[in-house]
Parts: sequence; C-alpha cells; structure tokens
Amino acid sequence: MSRSTPEAAIDPRPLLEIDGLRTWFATRAGTLRAVDGVDLSIGRGEVVGLVGESGSGKSVTGYSIMGLVEPPGHPAGGSIRFDGQELVGMEARALRALRGRRIAMVFQDPMLTLNPVLRIDTQMVEAIRAHEPIAGSRAFERCVEALEAVGIAAARQRLAAYPHELSGGMRQRIAIAIALLNNPELLIADEPTTALDVTLQGQILALVQSLVRRRGTALLWITHDLSVVAGLADRVCVMYAGRIVESGPVDAVLDSPLHPYTRGLIASVPTAAGAGRRLPQLRGHAPTPMELPPGCAFRPRCDRATPECARMPELLPASGSDRQVRCHHPLPAGAPAP
Repeated sequence: MSRSTPEAAIDPRPLLEIDGLRTWFATRAGTLRAVDGVDLSIGRGEVVGLVGESGSGKSVTGYSIMGLVEPPGHPAGGSIRFDGQELVGMEARALRALRGRRIAMVFQDPMLTLNPVLRIDTQMVEAIRAHEPIAGSRAFERCVEALEAVGIAAARQRLAAYPHELSGGMRQRIAIAIALLNNPELLIADEPTTALDVTLQGQILALVQSLVRRRGTALLWITHDLSVVAGLADRVCVMYAGRIVESGPVDAVLDSPLHPYTRGLIASVPTAAGAGRRLPQLRGHAPTPMELPPGCAFRPRCDRATPECARMPELLPASGSDRQVRCHHPLPAGAPAP
C-alpha cells in the first residue's frame, strides 16, 4: 500500500500548530518530562506519522492535543493552536465542544472508546447528539451509514450488540466509525492496529487511508512501526525522549535519515535483503523521562557524540526548508538509509 494523491488536496495552511509543548507529570520520585518541547504542525488534509520507541512521548502528545491529560500531568508550557484557536488553557466546556466534533481520536484499545455496559447504538447516537440537535431516528440512520462506511456488514444488527459480543477487529472499526461520525477536521490515531493480526492491520490501514483521503481529514498517526508510516504518511516526525529529533517528507526521511537515532530505527527493521543476518541494534536503552542526560538525550547511545552534544541542539532546517533535524552532527545529506 502506498500513499496516493488525495482526492481532497492538501491545504498548506496549518490546521494544527504545536510550539514548545511541555507535558510533565509530578511524581513522588520527581518530575517526569513525558513531552518536553515538541514543535509540530499538520496541514488540512495532510497525513503525519509520529514515530518512536515506547516511552518516547508519542501518546502523551496525542492526549495533550485532545485535552485528555489531567493534573498531576498537564501541559506545563507551550502552545497548541487548532485552526487559530489556542487549546492550552481553553475553558473545559469550549474544549468539549471541539473534542469529538472537530478533533477526534482513535485509541490503541477500542475498549477505551466503547462503554462495555451500553449497546453500540446508544453510544453512537449519544456521540452525535452531544454536538447537534437531531432526531433519534435520523441519528440512528447516520450510525448505520457510519458502520457501513467502515466495512461492517449487517450494520443494524451490530448496532444492537454490546462491545463484548464483537471481535477485536470489529470493535476497532466501530471506534473509527465513532471518531468519524461528526466529520472531524483532525483525526488522531494512537497505534490503533497494534493489537490486531497482520491481515486486520492491512484492512484498517487501507480503510483509514481511504476515509481521510475522501473527506480531506488531517490525520496524525502515532506508531512505532516505520513500515506503516512509509505507506500511509505524507510527512514523518521522529520522537526520542519527549522531543522531535527529525521531521520531513516521509520518503526523504526514510531513504536518507539525518539523525543517528532515525538511522538506527531504520536499520533495526527486518528486510528480505538482510535475511539470515543479525539485526543491528542501538546500544544501551532509552533514558527514562525522569533521568534525562544533559544536552542531547541520545548522546549516551550515539557513535557521533562529542563534548558539544552536552548542549541541547535545536530543531533546525537541514537540507532544504522541508526537513528539520535536532543534532549537532547530523548524517550527510543524501546518505542512503541502512
């Protein structure tokens, strides 16, 4: 599957702009800096992949955009602007009006979306009527149409079911249908295919790609799987220890990474060309958000590190204005991926 030209053309004006976002958690052991200075933008109709190892801050970034992080973890600084509106510090009632209508999220576990004690039709109708006055019968028909749009057969029967009566793949399709019920302008997907088998993963990816292309929906796809991003995204942002370390067009980043961490991620992906050979590994392990080393967090694992790396590098344009890298010693531009 490859990213094809969208039917609804990408609008270059940013729909979502994140500047210096910091989301910290106060714990007894100290301050956990889950997200520590993230800069990110998404255009209308654009698909952006956010990749990185577990614990890099990808999911917390998504939750922060949605306003789902409550004290003692909360946006401690920075800005999140959606269509020109500042979300950080927005009144709870105004944020609820945006959430589910103009911004929606699909979670890794569909049971975070679905209430186990309510029928599917009750949950979907409530999701519509929370944002617009509409007759129950018309809302029900919209639910039928939404389930059919995500490829669920016998939609009326499924609406009468409880979540535990459905398979994992079907629950995830329903979660996607709920997220798209109100035609949001931005969809955040937090690794929604991780718990599914390979066949279902491919079906869900093709489904989401088709839906956002037809509707012109902006999509932030959070994942640790580079192969998914390669076929889905227009741009990719690579996260490490709560920060973006590289971003740019997906083909350029994956074909010629500039940051040593990105190169290490790509090298660790199994390929047919490397069959029978031991996969290269990044030495050491990612630091915990409470024990970040001074300067570049990747410095203890990096073969290119120098004393200069004890000072935090900025995320700066490199090899043209369409790419950015946070590194004092980036890889040569045009160097092929491993």
